[in-house]
Amino acid sequence: MIDVVLCASGSDEVRIVHDLAHDAEHRARVVRRGADLAETLAVVAAGVGDVVLIDLSVRGLGRDPLADLLRGAAVVGLRGPDATDRTGLGLRHVIDASVPVEHILAIIEEAVNGPEDGDPQPDEPAAAADAAAGRLVAVWGPGGAPGRSTMAVNLASEAAAAGQEVILVDADTYGPSLSQQLGVLDETPGIVAACRAHDRDTLDESTLESLLPLVQPRLRFLSGIGVPARWPELSRGGLDGVWDALLRRGSTVVVDVAAVLEEDEDLSYDTVAPQRNAAAISALQRADAVVAVVTADPVSITRLLRDHERLQELDVTELHVIVNRVGAPVPGDRVRDLIASRIPVAALHLLPEETTTCRSASWDGALLAEAAPRSALRRGIRDIAVQSALLQAPTIE
Repeated sequence: MIDVVLCASGSDEVRIVHDLAHDAEHRARVVRRGADLAETLAVVAAGVGDVVLIDLSVRGLGRDPLADLLRGAAVVGLRGPDATDRTGLGLRHVIDASVPVEHILAIIEEAVNGPEDGDPQPDEPAAAADAAAGRLVAVWGPGGAPGRSTMAVNLASEAAAAGQEVILVDADTYGPSLSQQLGVLDETPGIVAACRAHDRDTLDESTLESLLPLVQPRLRFLSGIGVPARWPELSRGGLDGVWDALLRRGSTVVVDVAAVLEEDEDLSYDTVAPQRNAAAISALQRADAVVAVVTADPVSITRLLRDHERLQELDVTELHVIVNRVGAPVPGDRVRDLIASRIPVAALHLLPEETTTCRSASWDGALLAEAAPRSALRRGIRDIAVQSALLQAPTIE
């Protein structure tokens, strides 16, 4: 007899329990009725049940929780008659909750006795198999406001102005600010919507296009979480899926991330619990190149040198360093030697201090190319974006 864990609601739950209990051949029985996703996950983790019958509209259900369920049991999705979202979340077995019990039993038996495929995971959409055609550049920097967001938005803008197709992403879970820097008034949490769509298996080309408004020619923008308190809505699996979807477009993807790179030790044992630093860690691990932005002072440089070990743990191999706000009394050559002699870098760039220029651009919601096109700072950022290979997406044959 097959043991069934049921997570449904209302009349569907009552009918399925009743019909399985009155099956003449006693092929399956409901051993546990989960009130919500958390209880269902706990039941399966405890080794109860051979198969999970779960309503696809259950709050919180996505690819990551499904992967956890599939590690302990077969999973069959139930779709209600009023479901507006027709996704199957990548599951192999999805049925309408209203089908006769004979059909439910047949699908249960097929799910339990089907062929083993190794480590069970939800099926990935066909597009996920496509090779990434773009290049992801993560803009990071140690704590202390070294100018990460300013560098990210202006590097992306200059690359787009030079002819690159660029997508700028605000993935800062502590202080998202790119919408303000771009002068975007109607801010929506685009990255939250993208992660949710991936979790629900609905992040297709048209959905992604709707989340990427054009803010200047060849520059699209995926907005951040808006309110920092919304960081739990960014799952690690969802973020990884979003990076893949963006890169399949063949664009250069510039991601602005927060400074903190530690994993939460109190929660790391729990694969379901959200991690606030998951966005930064996910982007850095997926990045083809990382831009580390520091200011030309001993505190910021020391923080970079100390954090370099963590960057290595995250498999960052191509590290570009931008030293911001270089000026008297310390000469640039001394700063360059101080960094290059202690950590391996692919490139090291020095940018002058122009605090007034940056403040003026920020108040106007303008890029440096708009607010101060002839400034030395703008010319330096343009040279990094255009003359180096940092933001050059691979050529598609």
